[in-house]
Amino acid sequence: MAVVSDLRSDARVRREAAALAADGHQVRVVGFHSGVRRRSRSVEEGVHYDALPFPPRNLPRTLRLAHAGIGSLRAALLMGRGRPDVVHCHNLHLSLPALLVARRYRAALVYDAHELEACMHRWPWRQVIERWERTVWRRSRARITTNFSRAAYLEDMHGSRPVVVGNYPRTPQAGVAPKDLRRRLGIPRDRLVLIFQGGFYLDSRCFDTVAAALRDLPQWHWVIIGFGSDDSVRKLHEIVAECGIEDRTSILPAVPVDELLSYTAAADVGVVALTNAHLNCYLGDTNKLFEYLMAGLAVVGSDFPEVRRALLGNGTGPVGALFDPADPASVARALCKVADDLPTLRRNAEKVRGTYSWETESRTLTRLYRALATPDDARSDTEQGRPAGPSGLPKGA
Repeated sequence: MAVVSDLRSDARVRREAAALAADGHQVRVVGFHSGVRRRSRSVEEGVHYDALPFPPRNLPRTLRLAHAGIGSLRAALLMGRGRPDVVHCHNLHLSLPALLVARRYRAALVYDAHELEACMHRWPWRQVIERWERTVWRRSRARITTNFSRAAYLEDMHGSRPVVVGNYPRTPQAGVAPKDLRRRLGIPRDRLVLIFQGGFYLDSRCFDTVAAALRDLPQWHWVIIGFGSDDSVRKLHEIVAECGIEDRTSILPAVPVDELLSYTAAADVGVVALTNAHLNCYLGDTNKLFEYLMAGLAVVGSDFPEVRRALLGNGTGPVGALFDPADPASVARALCKVADDLPTLRRNAEKVRGTYSWETESRTLTRLYRALATPDDARSDTEQGRPAGPSGLPKGA
């Protein structure tokens, strides 16, 4: 597997790798780690991780780009070691070396599109990226994406439908023991806790709209857990200060993936704060949405197709409320709506845990890999991306 992301916090990559290792495959992941200065290697859950350092955030842009280029080259060289049967490329960043390594060893190439990369760029880069992705798409033995809306978009663009493997969290073995955030952060017991967790991507997350909505809702305390550049953290503090909610907002650094759910479970409501910055956001859902539901939280989120599907169209019952990410009044109405019916919404959230659990979803991935090892019609169908039914699995998988 190859990915340009921080292996400490990329839950999707870690879950996929661990699921394949548990199914009997030998898995090596080449990626990056923001907490190391030199290459590090480790073995976790049977997966071999080979991590390279990310460029320091405080470098000038030109130097950061140079470091990133060197890091990508080093990752490409690491990918060429060994004789893989499958090269699993997460997103497009390392797709060229992935394609070359797969060709050299006659290995199956699996392309895993976490994002709709092309639509995040303007012409002419968008056209270049679309054409390159189509090349990778056609040369891949199997293609994967995160939800049905993105799958339909990619099928329309490239001509074959990818398998859907959702961004669903693992089910805790013995329930979730919540962190006592109220005591730690001095939150009064009569306040409701709203949590956001994830990247501080200010251009694609509506922090300003949520902050403005909380200005007139003194019964809420906002806990923000995540990561970002020094500049984005500073701007986030400025947004909170401008809305006058500093005393009702706590901004915490990212925590390890394995501990995150205990922080989530300490809240009452989670917020999916996507903006309509581009189609990738509009058709997205994010890991966080399903982590909130796994922790039994009600959720407020942007009124986008996949968020709506999870909150209102899950087949069990509503687990939250939707809002317009550009309208603070809409966010405030959504928060008031969930506050008025919080016990029912949280009971519904607990009921849908099985629907959005990795234990269920990982079977799609392991069956796909078993199909890759079958040199008959199943492989042929996988190569052409033809789904056999609602699961999105190739025929014979």
